[in-house]
Amino acid sequence: MATKPKHTIRLGRAHEPAATGGRSMQGRKRSADAYHTWRWTKLSRAYRAAHPLCEECLRQGIYTPAEVVDHIIPVALCDDFWDETNWQSLCQRCNIAKGNRDKARIRGGKR
Repeated sequence: MATKPKHTIRLGRAHEPAATGGRSMQGRKRSADAYHTWRWTKLSRAYRAAHPLCEECLRQGIYTPAEVVDHIIPVALCDDFWDETNWQSLCQRCNIAKGNRDKARIRGGKR
């Protein structure tokens, strides 16, 4: 006669790497504190509502919904975090690519 399987307890998956390609996020430097404020959340939502398409994709003739507000001149190199003339709407893909270019630019400038 078949028996009902015993219940197993599943432990959390803390030992498995997160969706970071096997890299730990613990050593990652936190972004500027201003990004973690209600003011930024409110202003960036309003900016995306007014500029709903990715500006990088638009330059290539592609219509892609914007997902983030990016600082054209990186925060590490600019004086005013809240200057809206330094903002642009980007899709996630373009934001990651631009962030990688900015990081290389910042590292290169510090040498």
